[in-house]
Amino acid sequence: MWPTSYAKRVANDLENWVEKGWVAAENAPNILASLDKEDTPSKLPVVITILGAVLIGFSAMAFVAANWAEMSKGLRLGILGLAMWSAYGAAVFLHFRNHVAFTEAAFVVGVALFGANIMLIGQMYHLPQDFPAGLLAWSLGGLVTAWTVQSRAALAATQLLLMGWTSAVFLEGDTHLMYLLPWAASALLAYRLDWNPAKHLAVISIIIWLIGNSAMLAESLGLGLIELLTVQSSVFGLIWLIGIVGEERQQPFARALQGYAAITLLVRFWLSHVVDDGLEEGAGYLVPALSVVILLGAAVFAFARTKMLAPQDVIAFVAFPVGILLSGALTNADGDVPLILTAPLFLILCVWLVALGTRFQNRFLINLGFAAFGGEALYLYLETFGTLLDTAAFFAIGGVLLIAGGFVWERLRRRATATQTEASS
Repeated sequence: MWPTSYAKRVANDLENWVEKGWVAAENAPNILASLDKEDTPSKLPVVITILGAVLIGFSAMAFVAANWAEMSKGLRLGILGLAMWSAYGAAVFLHFRNHVAFTEAAFVVGVALFGANIMLIGQMYHLPQDFPAGLLAWSLGGLVTAWTVQSRAALAATQLLLMGWTSAVFLEGDTHLMYLLPWAASALLAYRLDWNPAKHLAVISIIIWLIGNSAMLAESLGLGLIELLTVQSSVFGLIWLIGIVGEERQQPFARALQGYAAITLLVRFWLSHVVDDGLEEGAGYLVPALSVVILLGAAVFAFARTKMLAPQDVIAFVAFPVGILLSGALTNADGDVPLILTAPLFLILCVWLVALGTRFQNRFLINLGFAAFGGEALYLYLETFGTLLDTAAFFAIGGVLLIAGGFVWERLRRRATATQTEASS
């Protein structure tokens, strides 16, 4: 575990330890002071080293490709194999010399050269071109490397490759359930290594997978865009509730999970009142309605089992998918979205998000609520007044409103975050 990550985790857990009597209150400041050392190593050299390793990997690919025609097959295979195993051998040597950053960089070079070997050998023997299959083989090689040597850098590279693989598959119009197996293996390793960047990549990748595959699933179920957004909102509402329950149980990644779910849920709702699609004629509404009912049941259950949620929170969670359905139902045949309903509801949900973040002492949710409110207000101004005013007057009035609104909104945001800070201290 890197020192800064350890310090953050101890600082976050120290308050709970004091409350439970595990640590004396008078000793807490000394513990925090011991974590704030000036000689804490910087992560910048590690990042630079790994980036340099990535460039070396690309340079090796480019060099071999540029001189490919002049080489015999035996020489090609020899160079490819020697380069890859030399990288892994250098990683082992550097590991025993206790050079952590250079060891991770060497493993990244090895994974990169493994991908180069797949592509160039496939070209050499005229194998059928299958880009997703090549990415899968490359990803599995990186995953084996990451698990074998417990390498963080190799794990991060593998997670990015897996995201590329699943994106290539669902962009071809195929539902990609097979992705869940290597994703679960990479997520488990991220949990075992207790490395937050890998955990973030695991959450981001599953969100991409859920959204990317939902279009094919919706088509197979006969769902339109509004129905699809409803189901997605219900799913991410459930993920948000899981994060809330996890936070009460002091799970370390629960807050980050809430943040990702909140961003995705706001984006889904915003899309519903800017697209010009209504409910599909002849579409099945059973799945969207069932998803809302499931979310309602989960919210009521979480409210009954946790102390963090209030009755208005249950209503707010359900308001996201219900608001999307209402938006689609009220959109007329010309595609005019009923902003008089959806825009106020979106603004109310933003205010609720600020209040929720204040109660949870979660500054990210507070800032997200203010940012979403400001973005919606700007969108409404551009949508409503852009065609009614002269261009010069439009920009002049808009500039004044933005400056004034930004000033007031920033004061409110600072007051909310200050309240949250005082409550946590």
